[in-house]
Amino acid sequence: MSAAVLALYDHPISGNAQKVRFLLAELGLEYERRGVPIERPRPQWYADINPLMGIPTLQDGDLVLSESQAILRYLANREHRDDLYPGDPPARARVDMMLDRFAFTFRPAFFQVEALAMGFSPTGGFGAAPADPEAAVARAKEVAPVLTQFESVVDPSGYWLGEFSLADVAAAPFLYRTLVTGMDMSPYPNLTRMRDTVIARPAFAAVEPEPRAPAN
Repeated sequence: MSAAVLALYDHPISGNAQKVRFLLAELGLEYERRGVPIERPRPQWYADINPLMGIPTLQDGDLVLSESQAILRYLANREHRDDLYPGDPPARARVDMMLDRFAFTFRPAFFQVEALAMGFSPTGGFGAAPADPEAAVARAKEVAPVLTQFESVVDPSGYWLGEFSLADVAAAPFLYRTLVTGMDMSPYPNLTRMRDTVIARPAFAAVEPEPRAPAN
């Protein structure tokens, strides 16, 4: 483990920050948390660090790195964790494939449901707009074809590719959030198994997940 002190600029409710905290805990790395307001526009001091002003940003000595997927890859490489992000090109390509599928297809589908169920505002984040649970249920049906596609490529082991990797780290906070929104996951037993397997890992506590919705 490297001795340099890491700093993570984050906000508790940011899913992208949550997945980085999850990985940092899995790696056993100590780091400083530096809070960033979720509301936009964000303060100038943060723009000076990350001109695009997204959350999170990682600082490791002279390196300042934004974009959560890049941060995940960097940290796994930094700690030589081939089990999470393989050095073998074909195995790494499979993890990269799932990371990209997640970012560009899977995550946007879930976000549409979250935004309605949790009251999302572009300027204020989650909780800044009125929640609309009925609309969230309807939207979940609309995005079902996308989730069904992902259901078909999840390994029955409970990990996306058959063993724990960065792909699972990236998806974990958003799979957990189905427990916050109360989204019906019964049509997706593989995704549900993956959710329950990954969030059971001790390091997931570092995500500081939101309270679950009351059971029906």
